[in-house]
Amino acid sequence: MNKIVLKIKELEKLFGCKILKNIVSLGLDTATKTGYAIATTNDKEVKISIGFINVDVSQITDKYERNRMRYEAVYNNLKGLIKKEYRIIIENVYYGRNPNTLIVLSRIGAIAWTLAKLKGCEVIKWRTANQARSLIGVKGNVKKPIVVEMVNNLLDINVKNDDEVDAIVLALNGIMVKEPKVTVKKKKTRRNKCLKKKN
Repeated sequence: MNKIVLKIKELEKLFGCKILKNIVSLGLDTATKTGYAIATTNDKEVKISIGFINVDVSQITDKYERNRMRYEAVYNNLKGLIKKEYRIIIENVYYGRNPNTLIVLSRIGAIAWTLAKLKGCEVIKWRTANQARSLIGVKGNVKKPIVVEMVNNLLDINVKNDDEVDAIVLALNGIMVKEPKVTVKKKKTRRNKCLKKKN
């Protein structure tokens, strides 16, 4: 498990908000290879441990068996990782191109949420990748290699695995006294279009 040490004063200046002290935040990047980051703060520093949960399913031809193995690996690993005192930040997935991938990732997130509830965690939050990244000043809607480069440059770290990088961003969200802006997009309805034409 890799470890990163960051100065709280530098992070507060960088993010423009206070960092919560003497707490632990667990960021979970839900994926078929789930990245995790545990950010532990004291009065002066943030220590981040990172890793990922992966299971080799390359030899398994049945997709249901592959997914079952993934779910079990996530469950067994998170059961030991999640503690009652942790603040849990889980990546919230959205529909992209593949509905089957969405189902798998949603179930992995649900496993994490359920374990956190069963452990008695008081803070459990869902964040989209874009929300989490924008909160630390990184563009959300860009390709993963660019996100990796931007986060590494911003924090002056050297983490190449994109799942771990996203998990770091989520864990940092959990120690910040700041919430993402929620914007509601109005859908253009047929009625609205007709009204515009009349006007």
